[in-house]
Amino acid sequence: MSTPITLQTILQSGEWNDAEFKEARNSLPKSAFETVSAFANTHGGWIVLGIKQDGERFEICGVDEPDKIQNDFLSVLHADNKVNHDLDISEHRHIQDGKTVLAFHVAENPRSRKPVYLDGDIRRTFIRKGGGDYKAQPRDIERMLRDANADRWDGQPFTRVDLAEALHGSSLKWYRDRFHAANPGFDVEQPHLDFLYDWGYLVKDGGRLLPTRACIGLFGSLRAVRNLLPRPILDVQFLGYGSHDEMPETRWIDRLVCEENILQSWQQLLAKYLFFMPKTFRDIDPATLERRDAPAGFRVFREAAMNLLIHQDYGDHSRKAVIRFFTDGIELWNPGDSFGDDARLLEPGEKEVRNPAIAMALRRIDMCEQAGTGLRMMRREWQALGHAEPVYTNDRVRKAFELFLPDEVSRSIADTTPEVTGEVTGEVTGEVTGEVERMIRVVVGEMSRMQIQAALGLKGEEHFRNAYLKPALIAQVIEMTLPDKPTSRMQRYRLTELGKAIRQRSMSASKDHDPSPTDTDLKGNTE
Repeated sequence: MSTPITLQTILQSGEWNDAEFKEARNSLPKSAFETVSAFANTHGGWIVLGIKQDGERFEICGVDEPDKIQNDFLSVLHADNKVNHDLDISEHRHIQDGKTVLAFHVAENPRSRKPVYLDGDIRRTFIRKGGGDYKAQPRDIERMLRDANADRWDGQPFTRVDLAEALHGSSLKWYRDRFHAANPGFDVEQPHLDFLYDWGYLVKDGGRLLPTRACIGLFGSLRAVRNLLPRPILDVQFLGYGSHDEMPETRWIDRLVCEENILQSWQQLLAKYLFFMPKTFRDIDPATLERRDAPAGFRVFREAAMNLLIHQDYGDHSRKAVIRFFTDGIELWNPGDSFGDDARLLEPGEKEVRNPAIAMALRRIDMCEQAGTGLRMMRREWQALGHAEPVYTNDRVRKAFELFLPDEVSRSIADTTPEVTGEVTGEVTGEVTGEVERMIRVVVGEMSRMQIQAALGLKGEEHFRNAYLKPALIAQVIEMTLPDKPTSRMQRYRLTELGKAIRQRSMSASKDHDPSPTDTDLKGNTE
């Protein structure tokens, strides 16, 4: 049962995604039932009868026959075939100046009772967007049906690739090394197939063993993963602008598209994250004798990334998960909303998840927090680092979940790359690294990566990219000629206006230095 609302609250709220006003003075409009479907399929909301709109204002006009209107509304909803699922509706009456207003609260239906549609026609499924009701598109209906299925996606068997070719041995070894370290007492010599069968990642079908979709998602070979998922698991973008800035011509500084299994995707993401994030040396781990220098906020980022990999709707082949590193924060966007009630997402306790087999596999190796604690831990630890509170949006309409971690990247890029400030046309007040400045001095017109590298006299491509090219792109002193195709063989690089200004300053500061791109001093600067 919902909490009653006051008329003042009704009038002040206006129509939006949780409130719909109808005049309904003498009769019930048919569109009211479309609103019922829309609210039940999204976040729930109020249908309020007896309020009319005058321009941008809403006024109480009252319902002439409240008993009849209320009975008509509820009796139609309970009639056969009007709606396909039971609904949780509570009714409230408000009387002011002798005028009666009827308010009906329609609760969101649980995932197992969606989609809610009208007149026995699934095409008459509605969703709520802003202040309006819209017919759901086929892809919206498919997502609701997939989530309503009692058999979770990741527990279903996979048959498109033979078991002998379906597993990635290195991923299994990586996982089992961590599993046995976190769970002592299990047989480390147990064959892989027996291990997977014991934990439910292989199932018997007649006389053969079949991997589940969770098994392929976690441990699958490239062939098996691509036969299971025709789209990438993850798209990671490192961007040189803020989350609210207009998109510049150079869309990203670096990009990683993960098309292999979940464990491999995590390892690829981790390598990129550690490259871009600053690491402060603390001490040596006495067990592994390795440096303990994880970036500040690493635990929060790992939890956010694990949530993205665990809760993703892998059955949605039209969208992929995206992580965007902006200069003012990290945005993680996932196809697939959270099953839990929005109001209880931060509460402790077990919550239903979209991919329970994948979730349990990662929890067994301590890659994520225990159920029901992740969002609370992220909020607590992120704020303890001095950042603003993480912001999340559980979008029932688009069936998506978005998390934004403010500020981390702006600190990271400021700590790991040179700061360049001031107007390009005025004084250049910042500094760039010596490597970047040397690169600026050799770039003439539009040059390929190999041409710039040769002009610098550098032999190692990886060293050139890490020490010269990427820092120069991040500092926005050079730009790509084909920003939408960063890996194109036709890619060229040129100085930005800022780069030209820094070059001019550098040349002025060393009048006795030959500024020619063929400078022998630069050619002698090899690895």
